[in-house]
Amino acid sequence: MIFTDSNETAQPRQADQLVTALPPLQPAQEALWTALKAITPVADSDDHFVREACIHALIAAAEGNHGVGAVIVHRGRIVTEGRNHALRPHVRSDLHAEMDALNAFERECLDVLPSECTLYSSLECCPMCTVRLINVGIGRVLYAADDAECGMVSRFADLPAGYREMAASRTPPQHFGRADCSESLADCAHEIFRLNLDALNDATRQRANTLTGDCQHGQRT
Repeated sequence: MIFTDSNETAQPRQADQLVTALPPLQPAQEALWTALKAITPVADSDDHFVREACIHALIAAAEGNHGVGAVIVHRGRIVTEGRNHALRPHVRSDLHAEMDALNAFERECLDVLPSECTLYSSLECCPMCTVRLINVGIGRVLYAADDAECGMVSRFADLPAGYREMAASRTPPQHFGRADCSESLADCAHEIFRLNLDALNDATRQRANTLTGDCQHGQRT
């Protein structure tokens, strides 16, 4: 999602403002929002950008989607942002948070080199998003919380050789790893993802035999 200022320079809104536009949060969501508001990271640090990704993750969970958010940063500035939209407003199993941010990046940031960018995700990227990030050529990919069940970054060596070779052949080589963020932010990212995980996983298991027009079923991240 891109927002334009008076100088017609792409500039996302502060994520905090998006939260205030939501309906009242549920108690567990409100507690995590309070925790995020209490964190005041240094500008341009991993903590700063991970916090922004976590706020987008919280918005996604409040909207009825999986709690994952992402931002793409170029030269210390957020140029696109994304959050999970796999379930609502309608089923889009491809719209993981990273995909949402990358779609905006490829649509709007035509004069920005992917190799100069860092994508921060609140959660370790899944196989689908990892492959897309390699294909786009994002220079660095950093995440806050591990995803032991579906994360691909920690299993990077298990990717098909062609993708691993493509990432390694970039100049400089693409880097995938954990963000240098505080433990409190990593914990927030983990807890946001788990807010509605069980219910959405149950819906995902049933999805193949259920009509999707009611917006009740979706994918994981």
